[in-house]
Amino acid sequence: MKNYLGIPNCYNRRALGDKGYTQVLVREGYGVQGSEINEIQSIQAETLRGVADAFLQDGDIISDAAVVVDAESGSTRCAAGRIYLKGAVRAVPEAVFTIPPTGSVLIGVRMIETVVSQLEDPDLLNPAVGCRAQGMPGAWRRKEEVRWGFSGDGQDGELCPVYAVDDGELRPKEAPPAFDSTTQSIAGYDRDSTGGGSYVVEGLAVRRASDDADGNQVYTVAEGRARVNGYAVTLPTARRIVYAAAPDLRFIDTEIHKATAAASTDQGQRVIVAHPPLKNVVELRITAQNTVTLTHASYSGAADSLPDTAVVDILEVRQGDTVFEPGTDYQKTGDAVDWAPAGNEPDPGSSYAVTYTHMTAATPEDMDEDGFTVRDAVDGTSIILKYNQMLPRIDRLCLTGDGLFQWVRGVAAERNARTPQVPDSLLPLASVNQTWRAADAASCVSIDATHVVPFSEFMAIHDSIDQLWREVSRNRLEMDAGTREAGARVGVQVDPLLDDSVRDMGAENTAAVFDGILTLPIEATAHSLSADVSAPVAARWTPKVILEQPYRTGEMMVNPYQAFERMPATVEINPSVDHWVEQQVNVVGTTTRYLNTGHYVPGNSSLVSQSASTSNQVVSTTTTELAHLRQLDVEFLLHGFGAGEILDSVTFDGLVVEPEAI
Repeated sequence: MKNYLGIPNCYNRRALGDKGYTQVLVREGYGVQGSEINEIQSIQAETLRGVADAFLQDGDIISDAAVVVDAESGSTRCAAGRIYLKGAVRAVPEAVFTIPPTGSVLIGVRMIETVVSQLEDPDLLNPAVGCRAQGMPGAWRRKEEVRWGFSGDGQDGELCPVYAVDDGELRPKEAPPAFDSTTQSIAGYDRDSTGGGSYVVEGLAVRRASDDADGNQVYTVAEGRARVNGYAVTLPTARRIVYAAAPDLRFIDTEIHKATAAASTDQGQRVIVAHPPLKNVVELRITAQNTVTLTHASYSGAADSLPDTAVVDILEVRQGDTVFEPGTDYQKTGDAVDWAPAGNEPDPGSSYAVTYTHMTAATPEDMDEDGFTVRDAVDGTSIILKYNQMLPRIDRLCLTGDGLFQWVRGVAAERNARTPQVPDSLLPLASVNQTWRAADAASCVSIDATHVVPFSEFMAIHDSIDQLWREVSRNRLEMDAGTREAGARVGVQVDPLLDDSVRDMGAENTAAVFDGILTLPIEATAHSLSADVSAPVAARWTPKVILEQPYRTGEMMVNPYQAFERMPATVEINPSVDHWVEQQVNVVGTTTRYLNTGHYVPGNSSLVSQSASTSNQVVSTTTTELAHLRQLDVEFLLHGFGAGEILDSVTFDGLVVEPEAI
């Protein structure tokens, strides 16, 4: 038989293969084998692990084991705790190490197994005093140590992931104790009862901030809680998301505009493209006018080349006061002045001036999303350009079940871009209308997440529906009365039900009238206590336990090994939370509701009383979230610095700020 774990004279039949044995039956009168004891331990360990794996999975946190990561430096502090691993709850000590600040990194635990003999631990020798085996070696021990580590640290052993870090941000993880089987059951119930299991419990509002220095879009997501596909996701702090939103480009091969007289001025001509928004101009060609001085060739009838190519037309050829006629004296041949016609011609070797128009490349100026400015184009000629159009698109920011943010890009279209569909495994938080215009950046975010509706709000909606139906019923009665014959309503007397003054005294009155209400009367009868009750008494009672707490609070040492470091400096922010409300009141109009008039007769009338009242009626109230946060000064109060420590830098939401002393 092969030695177990490489230990001489150590055997374990269970390690050779599972034959279905569940119990070791020891018989009297026969020698006990060491391999049988090892087999008993293996059977018990496998049985316990089978039950534990049904409720837990490797890497589940039982208690403590929190992790804190510095997003800038990658410094990571892992607290001590208890983690389930390979069929048992393992104690893991505290550790400090540095992980890469960029990319995805897994933080977990490794279990190191070693075999310890009496050579490494003399306490394993037989301690029995007076027996023949005193001080003799016996069974060895298998030691299992669990340590913190991360992917890529180069340590030996298989890493069991516990946490995941993306670009220095720790992914949300359910608070311990987290049992996988229970979580799966709750997730399944949540999906069935809510029709998907993805909704926002509270917070997680999305707003757009200013773009960073590289032109990437920056968004902020407030802290909050949600359930994604039935699983709980908690963000204890707000997140800053950088999104490299590259537009989909459409190449406009040729677009022609007509030059105006403004192109010849210092301000230039403003060209508005037909398909905005404009990304960049690939090619811009205009018809420019130029006047040059040429030297005629050394013989008559020769052609003199112009310095520019793509000549459109020759406007004038002049030598002194002599203006040559086109077609009679010269003609345009290619990009040259051809003196082949039999007419007037400059003397060979003499110079003359030529004014002509030609196509040339131009540089657009003051370019924005709608167009650009062009100069030096001839009035009435064509401006030809090629450019790239940024097609509008709707992107959606979603939250995964692991607490990560994921973008779902929509299909770009010049008009009526459609909102993309989101997979069931993601929770949509907001839709971003990518118009690629700087002016639309503040209003491009639309919150479209599904939120939990409290039962109090359900009741308010129910009451509103009841009130609506009452108003509909009243309106129907009014409409029915209005359609009846007018003569049937003449002389109808209405009782305001203020008192009994209008009631028919000749008929029996069995109803009660008060405060404008006609209701049934209440007949009250007073009953006195019987004579055998001389004092107040209570009903018979028997004590019954409703709520009890039979348990008591235990205690444990927080830091038994006195392993600690000096507390880091603390930072206080004033104000830590900024709440404000901006109110805007719009007055619809003022209306006089009642107006009493009379006449005054001198000597016969007297002013008895006069009064006036004013009332305000709220027509509607609308509450909306502000698109931008307001700017305010924040005080940073630092405590706990040691002697000689100097403040290096201060960052707020990942941005470096310059502190000012107060």
